[in-house]
Amino acid sequence: MIDTGDDSIVKWLIIAGRQSSQHLGQQLARINVSASQYYYLLKIHDNPGLTQKDLIEAEFINPSNVTRAIKQLVDQGLVNRQRSAKDKRAQELELTPAGQRVYPQIKAILDQEEAQFSQIVKQQFPDFDPEQMAKALQSFARLYRDTEKNNQ
Repeated sequence: MIDTGDDSIVKWLIIAGRQSSQHLGQQLARINVSASQYYYLLKIHDNPGLTQKDLIEAEFINPSNVTRAIKQLVDQGLVNRQRSAKDKRAQELELTPAGQRVYPQIKAILDQEEAQFSQIVKQQFPDFDPEQMAKALQSFARLYRDTEKNNQ
């Protein structure tokens, strides 16, 4: 019999991530935000004056992805860019009033998704700790965070 890896953690992590992202994208589409944009709105909300460079360095995101997402958010009227007083080459980011209004809606969608995930996992693992799971996934993600940079 051929081993198909049906019990592989990595396989199911990839499948769950893909399906979760698709579902999240559907939920966010109701408020005209994509799954590739919501993250930036959260970060900018929590860190007014953040620059695109800050986003790239803090989260090891491909610079072209950041540039594209921020441009879309500016075009949608959710984010403002303004020249930094400290560094004339940098542009600081802040949410517009429309961006401020969409922020709690994003948080509500994310809270609902996380509650659903926790409920499903707690059915099988009553002692499940979402914080420990988040830390484990963060550690796993950090293993390969420079992969994209190394392949450029």
